[in-house]
Formats: sequence, structure tokens, C-alpha cells
Amino acid sequence: PSRFDTDGDGGGMSDWRNSGYEGEAGRGGDDRRRDDRPPRRDDRGPRAPFVWEEPTQEALDKIPKEAPFTGYVTVHPQVAGEDVQERDIAQHYHDGEGIKVISARVVYDREQQRVKMIFIDFEDAESLRNAMCMDLEFRGRPIKIAVA
Repeated sequence: PSRFDTDGDGGGMSDWRNSGYEGEAGRGGDDRRRDDRPPRRDDRGPRAPFVWEEPTQEALDKIPKEAPFTGYVTVHPQVAGEDVQERDIAQHYHDGEGIKVISARVVYDREQQRVKMIFIDFEDAESLRNAMCMDLEFRGRPIKIAVA
């Protein structure tokens, strides 16, 4: 018989686990149920898909009446890892008629080498509104814009 077999039935470690010993932390050793452990990143479920959505009336109501008319651009995570130039973003939105872009600013995260933020200044409120309502992919991926 094993030195862990306290009742002679050959149980060994199972006898020890069922003995009521709770260990130093008082958790019952490693017998915690899976439900009691904090979730791993993979257990949180799928991420929401990155898709363009029609702006709500509430979002459109945030457009200012006076300058500056600045929009905050959110790009698809795969595009954020690419080299995004300010002129590319400005040209993407500027059509010369319904959307008039003054300038664009791309802010990079130097540590991760990714696009962190993009801001676009529009000539007027109507240009910002039209850009928010535009469903046009950037480099084959959805792009979103909101009032900054």
C-alpha cells in the first residue's frame, strides 16, 4: 500500500483530495471548477465584426454648427497595421462636391507600428455629415467616421 492510502482501499491521492484538506489558500487545492476560474482571452467569445453602420440620428445631431468640423476615423484593424498616409485618407473622402476635406492627420503608435487615430477636418458641416453617411471601403475594408 502507498503511504497516501490512508484507508487501505488503494485510493491513494483520491483519498487525500477527499480528506477536506484545503491547502494554503483555502481553495481546496486545484479542484476549482472551470466556471470558478477567470476567463481566458479565447473564452470571451467572438469579437464583434468590424462593419460600417448607418449613423444614428443622435450621432448626426452631434455635428457642430460652427467650425471646426472634425471627424474621428476608425479603420479596420488590418488596415491599421498598414502604412496609411494623410493624403490617402483625404483623397478617400474628398470628392470636391458633397465632401470637401481641408486636412487629415494620422497619429501612429510607434511601439506597435500601427495607426492609433485619424482626424479629418472638413470645410463645412454638410461635408462631415456626408462623410459619416458614406459607405465606401478603404483598401478593401470598412471605415467609420464620427464627430471628434
